[in-house]
Amino acid sequence: MTGSRTQQKSVQSKSYINDLIQEVLSSDTTRPSYFIQVGAGAGDRDIRANFRDGFSECIKMATLTDSSRILLVEPNPLNMDKLKECWQDFTNVEIFQLGIVPKAFSKKSLQFYFTELDGPHYQVASFNPFHVLKHYQNLKETDLLTIAVDTIDLKAFIEQETQGEKIVLLALDIEGIDSEILLDTDFQSLNLELLSFEHLHLGEKRADIINHLNECGFKYVGSGVDHNDYDLLFQKIHV
Repeated sequence: MTGSRTQQKSVQSKSYINDLIQEVLSSDTTRPSYFIQVGAGAGDRDIRANFRDGFSECIKMATLTDSSRILLVEPNPLNMDKLKECWQDFTNVEIFQLGIVPKAFSKKSLQFYFTELDGPHYQVASFNPFHVLKHYQNLKETDLLTIAVDTIDLKAFIEQETQGEKIVLLALDIEGIDSEILLDTDFQSLNLELLSFEHLHLGEKRADIINHLNECGFKYVGSGVDHNDYDLLFQKIHV
């Protein structure tokens, strides 16, 4: 009962995000509008996350339009079945088994690191082996397993898949390379309204990222979509 009440409280506390989403959607109901999650994991099918996922909770409680599209990006092929199960009731979903990386590594096949100790859905798997080792300090890099994953940079992926149409919400959880991706992306050039991203591993780059987003025309508006409140939410400023 306690878990149920906690989940209900958390979902209710994110209602302002739903209000922002509905406000954006109401401005144009005819053209395509996109919701993008990078680092989708297993969606709301991960037992270690108590079957919760902030992005899917936000989208599933929203009133989407007929032209709304949901794009899910997840590098780990071991999560594909559960991710498809999470969104099986939605016809407007497309899943990409891809890694999002800085431009310098875009369109290369890179090693994606994980450990079986982090199973079954590998919440800290990363292109950065030291990110995994930070969470499993008794391991060495040679203990980690790897999968070769095709990659693309964030801006190239968005331009390729949305063709300049409006992105209502972009949620990023890119284990171990969040700061690199955020600083590498020109968000001002994207047709983006709301950006939610994990802040736990930004470290000394946090101030640089906030300045970068401000310079790109975004302002901080509160906690993002993550159900543990690990995200920050930024909104495009309209003058």
